[in-house]
This record gives sequence, structure tokens and C-alpha cells, in this order.
Amino acid sequence: MTIARKIFIVIYVASIFCYNCNGSSSSNHSLNKLIPVSTENCTVMIPFPNSEFLELLQTSYKYSNRLRINWHIQWISPEGKIQNRQLEFINGNQSTIIEFAKNRPSPVLAFLVINETEKILPAGAIYPINKSENILEASWINGVSAQVLMDILTKTEQSIEEAQHFCNYFNWQKLQEEIAKRTNAPWLLDRQKIVDKICTGSFSVSVIKEEKTYEDILPQNTVDWICVPYGNAKPIFAGEKSFFTLSKMVYLSSNGFVFIEKKSSSKNTLVITELAK
Repeated sequence: MTIARKIFIVIYVASIFCYNCNGSSSSNHSLNKLIPVSTENCTVMIPFPNSEFLELLQTSYKYSNRLRINWHIQWISPEGKIQNRQLEFINGNQSTIIEFAKNRPSPVLAFLVINETEKILPAGAIYPINKSENILEASWINGVSAQVLMDILTKTEQSIEEAQHFCNYFNWQKLQEEIAKRTNAPWLLDRQKIVDKICTGSFSVSVIKEEKTYEDILPQNTVDWICVPYGNAKPIFAGEKSFFTLSKMVYLSSNGFVFIEKKSSSKNTLVITELAK
């Protein structure tokens, strides 16, 4: 095989959308041999939640003095370990400085924690994909791809070194672009299916699709308002017609976190089954 042919194959493999996460002969390489061990500090900018949602939340707890809001920041350190940081929530722009291994795809998640409950899906970013100079801009839409990367690095069977090696060859920027293009409701995406497809080398953009939903009106005798588990989503008020998922999902409402399901005796009736613990 000519040298030119070998170079072509290497470039082709590095540019494909997905690389197998289940391991191969190349997984025996050391992570430190593949990418630089130097690090850099980035300022991670945390997006502000939907202002209407926050106002409703504060009004619901106005007289109880039980509302506590803070941020839980989670990321992968240059050593490959999960790191956690708690930030007090303020009514304005927030940021935190995090150290990353240079040129290594690393997820950052920002969970909005309400009364010590993390039911709200996180905002997020992927370093260095979402970096401009030394600023890493987290967003709600990119929380999906960041969560997918976090799951691959921490919840799959292979070691984090092997997982990180394969994730280096996946086109995370393309994934983010396709998610933004294909859905206005990222909380409806099947993230586990995306993870599975990436890790079996069978990912295609057709996997990026929303769960099935049905249209219904939130009964007025249950809650005053409800918000899907996404920090930038618009709240739904009782009596308004909206779309809900067919599967069980936790929502935040004027009565706290609740489970919403279809009523078993009806094809199109919404029912709140219980308060979430």
C-alpha cells in the first residue's frame, strides 16, 4: 500500500460521522499518546432559564419560603474523572471557570436544581466545540449532545480512556447542528437511543427524532400551570391545549414536580398521577 493511500485512509476514518464505541484493536493505544496532556481554563457561561417560568415558580412559593434554586455543574476533568460544583442561583448571567484537557471532547452540564431536585434537563456544552477564545457557551439545546457525550464517557462498559478515544472521532458539531435543525423540543429526543447508536457504530441522523406526542388540554382542577423539564421551555397554563409525550415524564408545576400520563381508560385524556419524590 502506498504512503498516499495510507494517509487517505487515516483522514477518511477521522472524518466520518461516527466511530465504534465498543472497542477495537486501536483501543489499546494510550489516551496520552493520542492527544496533548496540556490543559487550559475556560469560562463556562451558564444560560438563564425562561423568565416567565421563573416568575411563576417564585409566585407559587411566595408565601411558603420553601423555594431554593441553585446550579449543579458537572464535567469531566483532564484526568477523566467526573467533577461536580454547586453554584448559588442569581437573577442574571452566571459563569464558572473549569479546566479542560486541550483538544479533548469534554462535556459540561448545568442542572437547574429546585428544592434539591434535579428533574429539569440540563443545559450544556462540549469543549472545545462550543468554545470561542476562552469562553465556553452552554445552551439548553446543546444540553442534549453534552448529556450524550457524558453518558458515553461514564455509563458504557469500556474504560473512560477507550470511550474518550472513540469519542475523539465523532463529529459532535454535526450532531449539535442536526439536533437544532430537526427539533424544537429537545426534551422529547430519545437520548439513550442516540448513545446506543453511537456506541455500536450505527448512528445516523434519522435517530434524531422526537417521541410520539398527543394533543390535550391540561385540566384546570389539577394545577395552575406546568412546565416541561427543560430550562428554556415555555410554561403551559391550565385550559391551554398543548402536546404531551406518550411516555411517563416528570414536569414542574404550581404543585411541585408531578408525573403526567395518559389516563388508561381514555385515548386522549391527560392525568396527573402523583407528585414526584
